[in-house]
Amino acid sequence: MKRLIKISLVSTLAIILSNCSVVEDQNPQNFLPSNTAFSNAAGARAALTGAYDAIQSTNYYGRLYLIFPDLHGTTNLRWTGTFATWAAIGNRGILADNTDVTAMWLQIYQAINRANQIIDKVPAITDPALTDKNGILGEAYFLRAFHYFNLVRYWGGVPLKLTPTDEANISALQLPRSSITEVYAQILADLGQAITLGSAATNRFRARANAFRALKARVHLYRSSPGIALANEWDLAISEATDAGATLPVPATSLVTPFSALFSVKNTVESIWEIPFDPVDNNSIAFHLLPAANGGRNEARPTTGLQGIYATNDTRRITTGSVDASLKYFRPQTNDDNVIVFRNAEMYLIRAEAMVERNTGTDLADAVTIVNALRTRATLPAYSGTVNQASLRDEVFNQRRAELALEGHYFFDIVRTNRVAGILTSPVWDPNQAVLPIPQREIFASPGLVQNPGY
Repeated sequence: MKRLIKISLVSTLAIILSNCSVVEDQNPQNFLPSNTAFSNAAGARAALTGAYDAIQSTNYYGRLYLIFPDLHGTTNLRWTGTFATWAAIGNRGILADNTDVTAMWLQIYQAINRANQIIDKVPAITDPALTDKNGILGEAYFLRAFHYFNLVRYWGGVPLKLTPTDEANISALQLPRSSITEVYAQILADLGQAITLGSAATNRFRARANAFRALKARVHLYRSSPGIALANEWDLAISEATDAGATLPVPATSLVTPFSALFSVKNTVESIWEIPFDPVDNNSIAFHLLPAANGGRNEARPTTGLQGIYATNDTRRITTGSVDASLKYFRPQTNDDNVIVFRNAEMYLIRAEAMVERNTGTDLADAVTIVNALRTRATLPAYSGTVNQASLRDEVFNQRRAELALEGHYFFDIVRTNRVAGILTSPVWDPNQAVLPIPQREIFASPGLVQNPGY
């Protein structure tokens, strides 16, 4: 979002000027030493732009956090390049000093700090032009919830930093780890605030009310999954996914046809929230996934296991060779592929999975209806297997893998559904590997910050 409004959150920034173009090319910084930047409506809106910009980092959804869940353990992607840090992810040989793991951790906490600045300072702004104050705050609460969700599923319990820091080095949190239960409780509390306050967003490049519901549906799904088992919230997962857009029967207008149009066309009706990139404010996803013949460096490529789940006529099919991963990220010359964070198909899959697990009334039949809608869009025949909980549990899982491949879900899915030990067999799965190590530099900087077991 550097092309929109770039804000340097330092005391010298003159965002109170009416002409914001003077800071158009500046990068947001990680801290705010004074209240100058939050003195008026322009400052609050620019700060929110900076909060979204943090997600675009190559250490977050601009590369690492999107790719690693499919590379982790050589599941959907296998390492084929030269980065030793990526090899460690793919081979499950991760050490606490892995620089890419550290970079993800730091970037997410920097993003949290930007949201904390808004939550802390925007309520005190008295500028009458700030007519969208509640909406800005709602989006900030959502973003903080989103970041903590991304932390808890990759690191487990993490420090909960809920107030802003004005120091340049925000990584030295000097806070103990909160439990997984406490982190999820904070995520739900922030989402509750976001839903109450609403959103000031007018397009899919910022989070609107349906994005708030989409994250809440995902959270309830995770909390209910057997690999996490914090609660039995299948009902809540179903209701939130429905509110986010997964209504029954599945309307034809809710799923984009053909499947490839989801990614060749930006901001489609199926998208709930997507992160925008352009040739100036770009990412390196296609560059790292595509082979040299297509303008990439082929740091990772789809595994034979992933390729094997697709029927020949499945329009979602991801292959190898000259079209490696080109279905979803295929613009290495401009590096401006958008990243879809939430979309209707995922909400339908959440609803189907929760229905299969709840298994009351017409739940199984409704799950088949959802599965068939996705299969039809992929030009596959209707589901013809047994309509029982065990069979549909497998079908929904397989549809999640096929539908959401390379969108940053697979490792988390096999962990939360307790399938990981049967999938990652070489080397033998160690349950400690379900989470990443806390970066070693954080352990050194914060006495009392306990490392994850096994690291």
